[in-house]
Amino acid sequence: MLSNNRNLLFKGIILALCIISCVHLFIFPLFETNTDSNIIRTYLDFEQSLCLNNIRKKRSFNRAKCPQYGIITVMQGGRLGNQIWEYASVWAYARETGLEPYIPRCIKLKLETIFDKLSLPTFETISHCLVQTDLFYLPSAKAFPNNTLDAWHFTNQSIILPKYITSPELISTWVQDITQEFSIKKSLLDKSHRILQAAVKCVNISVKTFIGVHVRRTDYVSYIKRKYNAEPVDSKFFLKAMDMFEKKYPDSIFIIVSDDPKWCWKEFKFKKNAYVVGKYHGGSSTPALDLTILASCNHTIFDYGTYGMWGALLAGGETVYYDLNPEYSSHKLGRYMKNWHSL
Repeated sequence: MLSNNRNLLFKGIILALCIISCVHLFIFPLFETNTDSNIIRTYLDFEQSLCLNNIRKKRSFNRAKCPQYGIITVMQGGRLGNQIWEYASVWAYARETGLEPYIPRCIKLKLETIFDKLSLPTFETISHCLVQTDLFYLPSAKAFPNNTLDAWHFTNQSIILPKYITSPELISTWVQDITQEFSIKKSLLDKSHRILQAAVKCVNISVKTFIGVHVRRTDYVSYIKRKYNAEPVDSKFFLKAMDMFEKKYPDSIFIIVSDDPKWCWKEFKFKKNAYVVGKYHGGSSTPALDLTILASCNHTIFDYGTYGMWGALLAGGETVYYDLNPEYSSHKLGRYMKNWHSL
């Protein structure tokens, strides 16, 4: 008898659950039962997956036509120098392949604090469009650029460029156009101009040629040892490069920016025509301002890092860089830039 009662109770519970499920499905059909936030349905969701950190989802009232063919975009990675490369790579690959370019807002918002009128659109205007992530191709960084570029011409397949991408050969063919894309804000240029004028007064010599010097240390000291089993650059490299420029441009002044200005001041304070920005402007120096200072100079000396590379590209003129490794990105870029020289 007790067993029968238990069976009846169990059947009653099952029946009740079935009724509740039916009521939910028929009365509340607009509510989704799957609430997994990682499911990508639209380009708004897709954009979030490309960024390092969560960004506020934003839809545009000015809706563009949904992409009919392939698009090209990139994953966010690294700091300022890396993200300039990521933007530039999308810009250049879009022109080579004919794919529509889109930049994640997390990258463009960062770059817009420095540059005016960046032309590549974000996913905001197509945020309403559905996306098929299985149609995207995400190659490894080793696949770039030479052995895949020819196959991508006029492809309809969407491509996600990997984070930390550098595209030396491709960028070198578009260097004049891409540097115009990165038009620095007037407020930063004005600050840079004041610092350069202060440097001229400080050294108290007749100056006509500004040589920007970027010294990368801090985290890169251990990175160089770990990645390339090499010792970091010492002051001898910079002094030799300075000597080369002084022989060619006797009216030179060296404007030194670095993530370790104390080290720079210790190593170069004896040079009357050297000016360490961080020594005099400590708290007011920022990555954006330092990059603007490098871009405002006539020529460049840098050791390594994507930041120094872009300082040199934006400055134009001659560049002397440290020949760290044949596979390093600055060495690859230097092969294509006629006015770049390794030391």
